[in-house]
Amino acid sequence: MLEKGRISAAQFSILAGMSVLATSLLTAPGIVAIDAKQDMWISPIWISSAGFILVWTLYKLNQAYPDQTLVEYAVSILGRFAGKTVAALYLVFVIFATANVLRQFTDFIKLTFLLTTPDFVISGCMLLVCWLVARSGIETVARLPMLLLPLVTLFVLMIYTPSIADIRFERLTPVMEKGAVPSLIGAFRLLSWMPAFSIMNFYMPYLNNRKHLLYWSLGSVVVVTLTLSVTFVIVYTVIGAAVVNYTYPFMILARYISFTEFFEHLESIVMMIWVIQIVIRISFGLYGAALGMAQCFGLTGYKPMVPPICMLILLFSLWGIENAQFVSSPSMVVYYTLFGMMLPFLLLVVYGIRQLFAESDSPGYPEGETSA
Repeated sequence: MLEKGRISAAQFSILAGMSVLATSLLTAPGIVAIDAKQDMWISPIWISSAGFILVWTLYKLNQAYPDQTLVEYAVSILGRFAGKTVAALYLVFVIFATANVLRQFTDFIKLTFLLTTPDFVISGCMLLVCWLVARSGIETVARLPMLLLPLVTLFVLMIYTPSIADIRFERLTPVMEKGAVPSLIGAFRLLSWMPAFSIMNFYMPYLNNRKHLLYWSLGSVVVVTLTLSVTFVIVYTVIGAAVVNYTYPFMILARYISFTEFFEHLESIVMMIWVIQIVIRISFGLYGAALGMAQCFGLTGYKPMVPPICMLILLFSLWGIENAQFVSSPSMVVYYTLFGMMLPFLLLVVYGIRQLFAESDSPGYPEGETSA
């Protein structure tokens, strides 16, 4: 195995959950509200089923191949040529998805804080930090979110708590006025975020105890779902239908907070939350891509792959993505769903079929008899 480090199931779960929430908290409310409107809080509940299925799929594949990542068991399931091809396509997806996150971060910082700073400088500085984290190994990548979780939780509560006074729950009514379709369309848009759970496959072989792996993994999906639903409720009940006019509704929420005329204009707190979350999310994808690339090419270590993948992420983020809103376009949703969700599920189906034929081809003997 290319990695000697080990992580706990709790660290694994927190890493995955914080990575998925990294960009969804800031940008998803405005995107989902376009179609779902006052039912936007229901959309995460619908899409959680996809998250549960994806996590269960990865868990079953890990049970079948406990010491392998998707790059490795794709070869075991599909054969060398087909497996390597599928693995390469999946790694391109991981790199592109990570570049998309970097582009969202760069656009946010550029539009709200560092107005005259070149995009290359913002992206390059973030990638430098993530390069140091990913190069330090899986234990650093997994322990960082656990270390920063209390800080992020505190910052988020500093945004949520003062907003309670401005909440108008009547803005959420009537519930499902036009049926379930609007909230389902909103759930479809959230498919740009849930497939990030598939990157968990690179970390599963390095757990020091898999006894409660499934429960921790499913718990991560539950926490993400509840966090998104609560955020959507607060954003819509405070801002109202105007939420669709803002690219970053969470930032607008912080901008209008006034608590005892002392805590006001908390945009800097949003930026701190965003920076911490993005470091975790990019490191999550960068480490997985570097490890998978090393396994795909048969290298003895993953660290030499970190710098070139950083360059690919930077190039994709600057020239391969139109803008931060590109992530929610129908073509990107289909792309994310195909490689982030359907690919692992299809690998599990093929594995199940192969096992079925292997059992049917194995010789059977009447009870009490053995082969000669």
